[in-house]
Amino acid sequence: MEADLIQIEANIDNMNPEFYGPLLDTLLEAGANDAWLTPIIMKKGRPAILLSILTAQNQLTKLSDIIFQNTTTIGFRYFPVQREICDRQFSELTYEGQQIHVKRAYYKGRLVNTSLEYEDLYKASKALQIPLKELQQRIWQVLKQDL
Repeated sequence: MEADLIQIEANIDNMNPEFYGPLLDTLLEAGANDAWLTPIIMKKGRPAILLSILTAQNQLTKLSDIIFQNTTTIGFRYFPVQREICDRQFSELTYEGQQIHVKRAYYKGRLVNTSLEYEDLYKASKALQIPLKELQQRIWQVLKQDL
């Protein structure tokens, strides 16, 4: 099976932690499929961050520029990655005038996960002045009625 993506990894041990959030945003906006941070311990017991990026091979040059311009790393590694993904179906639900995006994941034709878009929930929570946790419970009740 041929890999459809690559994973880029860099160990970073000397960067201002405030720069990580904007770095992840920049990588995702530039076309990375996903980007994440993992705390690690390097040689001599030094705490560090492992930057990981999942992306298409043709994004390597573009993302390399972003990595070197926005981090303190002086090198990284990359390797092919295979993955298994679910089919996805997107829909919208209107709750008290607020749009909530719903994502359903199917594996081999069977529903395996349903999730609500966090940003939509957060905005609706603020607009409706309902605690986020309570609004989420209300939305799940509406979704259960639709089944």
